[in-house]
Amino acid sequence: MRHFLRMTWIVLFIFPLVSQAKNSKSKTSNEFSEQALLIELTGKDQGKLSEVDLYSELVAAYQSQDEIGFQSRLQTFMSRFPRSSFADNALYLAGRKALEQKRYAQALKYFQRIIAEYPRSNRAVSAQFAKAMAYKQMNLTTESRKVMKEVVQKYPGSPESFRADSEMRLLN
Repeated sequence: MRHFLRMTWIVLFIFPLVSQAKNSKSKTSNEFSEQALLIELTGKDQGKLSEVDLYSELVAAYQSQDEIGFQSRLQTFMSRFPRSSFADNALYLAGRKALEQKRYAQALKYFQRIIAEYPRSNRAVSAQFAKAMAYKQMNLTTESRKVMKEVVQKYPGSPESFRADSEMRLLN
């Protein structure tokens, strides 16, 4: 009976105090714990990495198929260096990764973001073509053909233009 009373006292009085203390943590404490988790997962403080170092870690995570590492580095990279010369390439890798995993809607978002935010980048035409291929894989041939025509018209002579032309022939 004594044990039962002790457990009841703990449940009724101690647990509410502990949960109240957990809920009263400040935002900086939560941000600190997220940062600590990222450091533990990746082994490095991403906040101190340079633009080139962070991008090379992002590429290494992509190549090693490390989904968690890739996503965390992508998020850090895009928040710290949104106007970097590597930003379009980072988004393109994210789109390719989503395409490989058959997450077509997410891939389309990444490719559309490149087209909208980095229209003069070296990856804009690749993103446009990849967008057409995502539509093709989703069996949306009308949308795919439309985007491929845009690639041929906007970027004549590019490798993607030739690929789009041959893909359009295959759609017929």
